[in-house]
Amino acid sequence: MAVEKRVLLARPHAFIVNQMRPFLLEAGYTPVGAQSVEHLAQELRGTFHGAIISTAVSSTVDADAATVFRLVREKLPRLPIVFAGMADAATMKLSAERAVKALVSTPTITSPQDLRISTAADRSATFLVLRKEDLMPGESQEAAMRALRTLFG
Repeated sequence: MAVEKRVLLARPHAFIVNQMRPFLLEAGYTPVGAQSVEHLAQELRGTFHGAIISTAVSSTVDADAATVFRLVREKLPRLPIVFAGMADAATMKLSAERAVKALVSTPTITSPQDLRISTAADRSATFLVLRKEDLMPGESQEAAMRALRTLFG
């Protein structure tokens, strides 16, 4: 029997639930969503291949992206993390940088097309940004799936 590849939806938003969930399933991952900060803390005791944090203003988890990132990093410091949202690429990159800056001195924030992972250290300091457009069928979606599989393993 194959091992389930679980991905934590650490800060779900409607975009994550409605568009990311089917994308993750197609990519071979089982999404597990947090419903609150308390639920997130419980889930962080589990085993995951990665986590996805929405950069949206609101979420079912009543904490901003930086707080959720810190919680995930405290419990699972090597867990690969993706930031997801509907903003343009520049805004998404800035949002991800803000979320990680307190804990990662030299982060690499990247699009699916530009993702490069050479070492384990790269994996923990590299953050993939997925936008709604990256999940649309076609070349963008294929690049996003390749990047996600590279990052999450």
